[in-house]
Amino acid sequence: MRHTSTRAALVTTLFCLNSLIVIAASNHTGGFAALWSANASLVFMLMIFPRKEHPVYCTGVFLASLVVNLYSGFPLQAALLYSLSNVLEAVLVFLALARLGFPKTGLYNPAQLVEFGIVATLVTAISASIASLGDIENFANAWLSWFASDLLGLLIFLPCFNIIHATITGAEKYIWPGRRWFEFAGIMSLVFAVSAVALVQTAVPLLFLTAIPVFAAVFRFGPFGGMASTLMVAIVAEFFTLSGFGPIAGLEASQITKIFVLQAYIASQLMLALPIASLLADRQSKVEKIIENEKLLRILAEKDQRKAEEAKLQKMRLLARDELTGLSSRRHIMEQCELALQRAQEGNGAFSIAIFDVDKFKAVNDRFGHAVGDDILRMIGKICKHTISRNQLVGRIGGEEFLMLLPDTSIAEAEAQVERLRLAIMDARLLQPDIGVTVSAGLANSAGFHELKEMLLLADKALYAAKHGGRNRLEIAA
Repeated sequence: MRHTSTRAALVTTLFCLNSLIVIAASNHTGGFAALWSANASLVFMLMIFPRKEHPVYCTGVFLASLVVNLYSGFPLQAALLYSLSNVLEAVLVFLALARLGFPKTGLYNPAQLVEFGIVATLVTAISASIASLGDIENFANAWLSWFASDLLGLLIFLPCFNIIHATITGAEKYIWPGRRWFEFAGIMSLVFAVSAVALVQTAVPLLFLTAIPVFAAVFRFGPFGGMASTLMVAIVAEFFTLSGFGPIAGLEASQITKIFVLQAYIASQLMLALPIASLLADRQSKVEKIIENEKLLRILAEKDQRKAEEAKLQKMRLLARDELTGLSSRRHIMEQCELALQRAQEGNGAFSIAIFDVDKFKAVNDRFGHAVGDDILRMIGKICKHTISRNQLVGRIGGEEFLMLLPDTSIAEAEAQVERLRLAIMDARLLQPDIGVTVSAGLANSAGFHELKEMLLLADKALYAAKHGGRNRLEIAA
């Protein structure tokens, strides 16, 4: 409730200040306002604050408007009609924009800009009709004055309020001066200077020149530049014209005619800047969406690439590992032996390989079944992992046959390592059933060999020699 009261006081205060300033200015023009911004401020507040609080705001604005109008010397009937018209206009514009799905971000795309113009025109025509009932004798002039001033106020100030709010809150990424305040100040100074020169003298008709700095502001700072420059031109034009300076004030016409000409001039500036600013905002929004989509596509592509790489690595790991024993696969161990031979030849080093297999493995399978045979192979895999050194590798190359790679080892060192493995396997037993196995091995060294298949053939012959020599032993290739 406290926040509602605070916001209601803010809405009412802003409306009152707008009204007093415009009414004070209109006292110099026979009571005709050139530009009415108060209703735009109320519509803006209705757009950004919770809808459930709107009745409080509207009631406060109605009462405040009534007080301001009575204070300004208007009769009670006219003050009531003016206050009612102000609130009704703001509510109808808000409801229409909300129903059309307008955002709170200040400037709308070109199609919505046309809709906004139509809504503002229709609603201000209604409010002007109600307000002019307070001055039946001058109904036509009163209606036209109200209609023009309110319409211009909505078209200029509502987008301007929303642009500033959207930029400050980050709801929209409009081009904001940021570190370019010096450039922005320079362009606004140029807008002011050209407007002042065009509107303070009557010697040369220069009103058209104000379009040049307005366009510069639009193209350099987008919607914000367009709104700020148009507002600057409107303020300068109204100030000098109401002060009796410039080509509009020098017209040989009634005061109300001069106000209409001033409003037409401000409207022309608005019609130049607003559509271009809208197109720029729409383009900027589309560019940002394209950039966001590109970022999203890049993220998705990188994610897919990581998944593909992970899948590839997983596949390589699966191809490199024997599923049953957890040792290297035949393909992987053969590739590593080829690489070891290549390195040994390039560095004049040596390495050893050993082929070993389980003794009488077929008898184990026949007696205890293949499940037990698989358990035996798994047990051997675990023993190999715990027995070999970090730089050594054991792979299953088929059935119960294994290949051991011993890089950078002499034949004597390799013999000791293979013997240690053989003894570890011999001492191991399955828990259920209580059985153990032995292995026979053939060992060969790379010295003097140029192809791996020659080494494998020699190690294989040594293995068969171990088998024929009684099994559970190691033979070294001659």
